[in-house]
Amino acid sequence: MARDWDLTRKSIGTLSIWLGTGALFAPRAITSVLGVDGSAARTDTALPLLVRLIAARNIAMGAALLVTPAPQARRTTEVTMLLTLLDAAAVLVARRGGDVADRSAGLSLVVLGTAAAGAVRWHRR
Repeated sequence: MARDWDLTRKSIGTLSIWLGTGALFAPRAITSVLGVDGSAARTDTALPLLVRLIAARNIAMGAALLVTPAPQARRTTEVTMLLTLLDAAAVLVARRGGDVADRSAGLSLVVLGTAAAGAVRWHRR
């Protein structure tokens, strides 16, 4: 169980850092890949700032997971999964308003399901 937990912690931390770094340096490209309207991705002046703020949060949470000793990192992982759930839920709410592409909603459902399954799994232990 401890080994499985450590692998999960390191995987989430590494993925958060990689995704955050990509979004930090290429915010418009990331938004285009995720399904933001092409003209909005190119012209919206606030979009890169918002994406970079979220990227910085992902990098910080990923780093916290990698450097925190395993016993204390459990809470950090739970907070990371909660933030992921909230991000995915926000995309799904935006989808209801017609502001998000189908692929973004689909990806968010996958992320939402994975984060929820992870949260349930770790709370049962």
